[in-house]
Amino acid sequence: MVKNRKRAASTAAPANNSDMFTVSFTCSVENENPELCRKVKNAFYTAGQIISSSIKLNTPLIVNASLVNFCTTRGICLDGPTGRLTLGGAGPSRLIPIEKDQRVYPQSILKQLNKENHPEYSPYDINALFNSEGNYWFEEDGPIKPNQSDFLFVILHELIHGLGFCSGWDDHSDMLGIQNIITPTPLFLTTITGQVIFGGFREFIFDKFMVLLSDGTRISNLTEELNKFSGVGTTHNSMDDFLNYFMNTFPSSPEYQIVQKMMNISTTPKSLGILPLNKTDIKDAFILETSLSPFLPKSSISHCDYITYTKSSDFLMRYLQDPGISLKRSIRLGGNYVNGPIGPKLAETLSLIGYQIQNLPNTFKPNPNEIVVDDEINIASSLKAFNLNYLIIKFLFFYYIMMDF
Repeated sequence: MVKNRKRAASTAAPANNSDMFTVSFTCSVENENPELCRKVKNAFYTAGQIISSSIKLNTPLIVNASLVNFCTTRGICLDGPTGRLTLGGAGPSRLIPIEKDQRVYPQSILKQLNKENHPEYSPYDINALFNSEGNYWFEEDGPIKPNQSDFLFVILHELIHGLGFCSGWDDHSDMLGIQNIITPTPLFLTTITGQVIFGGFREFIFDKFMVLLSDGTRISNLTEELNKFSGVGTTHNSMDDFLNYFMNTFPSSPEYQIVQKMMNISTTPKSLGILPLNKTDIKDAFILETSLSPFLPKSSISHCDYITYTKSSDFLMRYLQDPGISLKRSIRLGGNYVNGPIGPKLAETLSLIGYQIQNLPNTFKPNPNEIVVDDEINIASSLKAFNLNYLIIKFLFFYYIMMDF
């Protein structure tokens, strides 16, 4: 279901199945481009239908979605010579630490698990923000051009991030003050007097299933060792005081070697994967993106391996989208998987982090009677556009967690 906010155009009433996935949509460019707003809104509705056909939601989820001009409102413009354009992103509106599990959960997962004694939930489960300046393509537009991006592909990818397909292992130098290392999410607790307690590092639930592909070591073992840092539990008068303390003590600690090791792992191709706890065969792992060097925040680790899953049924969560390739074409190139864009390893990962997969018949499939030109020619054309103007897909949310204490 898509609800209007401000001047967004209305759409037909959805089927009951998609009532559990609601989008509250704002279009800030409606006066200039009402047709774009209408198309974007309809695409969100379709994305909700796709997700609802794959995930059985027992509690409604609400997306706070906006379409804005990134350049005029946020100063994020086309990146000059490289031609890079940020299309947008989505992420959990709130990340909640669960002390018993020693991990952080997106609000959307906790709502499905019916966790008791949870904090008050945010009004929205997922925040999504997209750039109105993207060269988007929609189903009703006719053949997709080599330099266009299928908007449905873009938002479906980002909404999956919002559901929790993301790692806490990332560059947190803005909070820790040390460059060229990656850690799980720093946890801070604030006292009623304004002091700050460093609560250590917390994995996301996604990270619980991450393994080192070379030997099957669970990354959670490294997190456990990292939290032996002597600074965990220390109290500071302010965040600035903590920052000074951490920068002066952590580099000389034994735990510093762990984060250096993880930085090296995260930039070594096919070094990390997602593997269920009851499996040990590395061949069953969902290989994560670790081929980017240097490490690319928000892209490294939190996506599947680009090379492995291009032209496969699990293409959706690669960190780059190929311009000129529609979502339906990607499904076809991946073998016309019965559940459409939610591939088998992606579905398994969503199941591991807490969602109930139902795999209802997915109506979003390529038309078998559609006349298309040779796929290999399209791929070559698209990769040429990719090199000139490749489009970075990002997901947006704060990684650090603050708690009142």
